[in-house]
Amino acid sequence: MANGAVLLLVNERGDRRLLWELLDGQEFEAIYAAKDVAQARSVLAQDGAIELIVLELSEDDAEVRAFCAELAHDPRTAATPVLAVSAVEPGKHWPQAAPANVRGWLHSPVDSADALARIQMAMAPTEPTTALVQAEPGAADEDYRFAFDASLDELLVSDPESGQVLDANPTFLRQSGFSLAQVRTQTIDQLDLTHRGDARRELMQLAQRQGSVRTRQMTPRADGRRVAVEAVSCPVRVGGRLCLLTALRPIPPDAVGRPFGEFLDMLWSQRGSDGLAKSLTQRLIEWAKFDFLHLVAQRAETGEDGDLVVSFQRPGLPPVIGEHLRNAALRKVVNGDAFAVHADAWKALGGEAIANSYRFESLIGIPLRDERQVVVGGMVCAGRQVIAEDSGLVQAARSVVARLSIELEIERAHELGRAKGLQDSLTGLPNRLLFNDRLETTIKEAHRTGECFAVLFVDLDRFKTVNDSLGHGVGDELLIAVSKRLRACVRGSDTVARYAGDEFTLILRHIVQRDDVLRIADKICRVLETPLTLGDGRELHITSSIGISFYPDDATTAEKMLKHADIAMYNVKGMGRNSFQAYVAVPEESHQQRLSLETKLRVAERNNELRAYYQPQVNAVTEDIIGMEALIRWEHPELGMISPGFFIPLAEDNGLIVPIGEWMLRTACADTKRWHDKFGVPLRISVNLSALQLRQPNLVEVVQRVVTETGLDPNHLELEVTESINVKTIPNLIETLQGLRDMGCSIAIDDFGTGQSSLDYIKRFPADRIKIDQTFVRNIGVDPDDEAIVRATINMAQHLNRGVIAEGVEYEEHLNFLREHGCEELQGYLFCRPLPASSFENLMAERQRLIEGGPVEAAELT
Repeated sequence: MANGAVLLLVNERGDRRLLWELLDGQEFEAIYAAKDVAQARSVLAQDGAIELIVLELSEDDAEVRAFCAELAHDPRTAATPVLAVSAVEPGKHWPQAAPANVRGWLHSPVDSADALARIQMAMAPTEPTTALVQAEPGAADEDYRFAFDASLDELLVSDPESGQVLDANPTFLRQSGFSLAQVRTQTIDQLDLTHRGDARRELMQLAQRQGSVRTRQMTPRADGRRVAVEAVSCPVRVGGRLCLLTALRPIPPDAVGRPFGEFLDMLWSQRGSDGLAKSLTQRLIEWAKFDFLHLVAQRAETGEDGDLVVSFQRPGLPPVIGEHLRNAALRKVVNGDAFAVHADAWKALGGEAIANSYRFESLIGIPLRDERQVVVGGMVCAGRQVIAEDSGLVQAARSVVARLSIELEIERAHELGRAKGLQDSLTGLPNRLLFNDRLETTIKEAHRTGECFAVLFVDLDRFKTVNDSLGHGVGDELLIAVSKRLRACVRGSDTVARYAGDEFTLILRHIVQRDDVLRIADKICRVLETPLTLGDGRELHITSSIGISFYPDDATTAEKMLKHADIAMYNVKGMGRNSFQAYVAVPEESHQQRLSLETKLRVAERNNELRAYYQPQVNAVTEDIIGMEALIRWEHPELGMISPGFFIPLAEDNGLIVPIGEWMLRTACADTKRWHDKFGVPLRISVNLSALQLRQPNLVEVVQRVVTETGLDPNHLELEVTESINVKTIPNLIETLQGLRDMGCSIAIDDFGTGQSSLDYIKRFPADRIKIDQTFVRNIGVDPDDEAIVRATINMAQHLNRGVIAEGVEYEEHLNFLREHGCEELQGYLFCRPLPASSFENLMAERQRLIEGGPVEAAELT
C-alpha cells in the first residue's frame, strides 16, 4: 500500500477509533481526522498527497454529498478512492443515490475485518464496485432459519435498542394476519405490548442476566382484535448481531375472560414500583372484590425509600383478622410457599373461629423473588367470594407479582449502578456514564458561575500492540498503572475517568489560564512515558496522545467538548504521538465567533450585563474575613454567564479592558464603602489591573477619582499586578505603582511563581503582598516540587517584609500545610466560592449575627 495520507471524516467515535487503528497499521504517512466538511476542505488544501478518503454518509446529509461532488470534480481528488460509512436501518439496502466516486461502503458499527478488506480493495488499482447490498438480518444461518420457520409458536425478532421488528416467522404471520412487509414497518412496541420504550431495553438486560423473561400481555391482530398471549423473551445472536427473540403463545379465551385481558393490558402501562403497585393492586381488588390485600417487597439495599408496602383492608374487617393474615399467611409466603385456595379458605385459616368473625372463601399467596430467585417479599389476597377456576384471577395476581419483581429488579440495578455500574471494575475510576454525568454537571455550574474548565482526552499509543503481543493480563496491568499515574498528576477536585478501552478522560476545574492546562498535559505526557516495571520484572514503555478542549472557548455542550478534545487527540497521533494539543477551530469559524462576541462585549456595560463577584480572603489563624478579591463576570441574556478566561483576553486585544477595568474598580470600591458603613468592618478590596491599564499615563488620576467619588479610604484598596508584567515593556511602571502606593493603595504581585521574575526584580518591585498562584497550592499533598515552591515563596516574602496570601485553597490538607509554614492569609473554595454582591452582603450579615448573637433582619437574607 502506498505511503500517502488519509483523510478521515467520521463523527461516530467507535467507528472513528476502529478505522484509525486499522489505517494506522497500513503504514500511511499521515492520518487526518476532520470534525466537519469545513475542516476536511482545509486539510485537502494543505496536503495534496491524500490517497484515501473515508467519510460518514447518510441519505439526508446534503453537505457531505456536496463535498463528494466537489471531490469528483476537483482534478486533484477525482481519482482519490472514497469509502463511505453508513448506519443503514435493518432490512434496507445501501442508499441508491450514492455519489459516483464512492468506491465502497462500510456498515456502521464498523467490523474490523470487513473494513480492512474494503480499504485494501479501495486502494487496489482495479475498477471499484459501485454498490454493495447488505445481507438480510434473518439470513444468518440455515439451522436458525429452519428452526425459526418451523416453530409452532409465534416468533418475532427485534432490535433491542430501536424496537424495530427485523423478522417474523410464518406462524406469527398466519395467526396475526399481517404480511412480512407490514411487520417490518412496525416496532415491537406496536406488536408486543410487553416491551415499551425504556422497559424494552431494561427487559433485554434482565433477559441477558436471567436467560429469559416470561410475561403475559395483549397483542394486536390485523383485523383489530387484541389477543391475550404468554410472551417469553430472550437474547439471541442472528448473523453475529444481538437481537431480542420473543415467542408468543395465545392463552385460550375461556382461561382469560374480558377483565383479565384488560388487566394484562395495564401491566406495562406505567413505570415506578410505588405507583405501579398501587394501581395494579387497586385494579385487582376491584375486579376480584378482595376484602384484604397485603403486599410487601424489599427494595435494593442501597435505596433510601424503605420497603415497598401496599396494604388494603375493607371497612368492617376485624383488625385481629387482618393481623392474623399478615402474621400467618404472609409469613408462609415470604418463606417461599405459594398457594391458591378458590373456596373454603376459612378452613385453612383457622376453621370456625375465623369463619364466625369473617368467612373468607378465597385466599391467594404468591412469593416475590428477585432475579436470583431469592424471596424479597410477597403478596396475600383474601375475599369472601369463591374464585372460579377459569376467571384468570390467580393468573392476574401472579402477573402483578411478576411485573413488580421485574420493576424492582430494574430499580435495584439503577441503585446498585450508583455504586458499581458507574465505576470501572478494573481501575476503580469513574466510567463513561459517570464521567458524562459529571461533565454535564460541571457545564451547568460553569454556565451559572462563569467558571472556565478543560476536558482532556488521553489515548495510549499503540496499546493494541501491547495487548496482542504480551496478552490482556499485561494490558490490564498497564491500564491500572496509568490510572494511578493520571490521578497523581491532577488535583483532588479534578475528575479522571476510564472512558473506554485505553482511553482516559479528565475534567480540570477552575482554570485561570490556558497555560496551566497545557503544563498539566505536558506533565502527564512526561509521567506516562516513564518506563513501567511489570510484575515479572520486565520494563514496558508507553506513550500517550492528549487532546484538550476548553469551556467555553471551544464548546458549551458536553458532546462538543468531548468531540473537540477527541479531534485534537487524533491530530496529535497524526503528528507522531507522545504529545498534546489544544483544539483549534477552523479559522473562518473562529474568526466569525470572535467578531460576534466582540460586538456583544462592546455594549455589555451599557446593557448592564457586567457583574462584580467577590471571593472572601480570610485570616489563616482565625479564618475570619479580612477582605475580598473582586472578580468580573459577564452575564449575557442569550449566552448565559461567560467566563472571564474567555472574554478578558478579547477585551485586552481590542482595548475594551480599559473601560471595563474602570467599571470594575468603581463598582468594587462603591460596594466596599457600603459594607464598611453597614457592618463597621475594615474590609480590604483587591482589584486586578491589566497590562493595558498600567500603560495609561493617567492611571493614578483615574484611581484617585474613583476613590474620591465612592468615598472609599484608599488604604483599603489593593491593586493586583500579575508577575508576568515586564518593567521594560511598560513605560514608567515602577513610578506608576509607587504613585498608587503614595496615594495609600497597596500593591500585590498576583500569580506569583508562574512568571520569570528574578529575585532582584522582586526586591525592587514596589509591592506590599505576594499571592501564591493556585497552580502550586492545589498540588499540595500531590506534588512535592510544588510544595517546595510554596514553602520557598512564604520564606522569601517573610524575609522581604512582604505579606503573603495563598489562593486556590480547597482542602483541609492545603489549610494545614499553609498554616504550618506561616502563610498569613488564605483564599479559596474551602472557605467560599466567588459570590455576587448580594450574596456576599448576606454572608457579612450572617457573620455579624454570629458575632453579636442577635437575629438578622429578614431582608438581609433574601
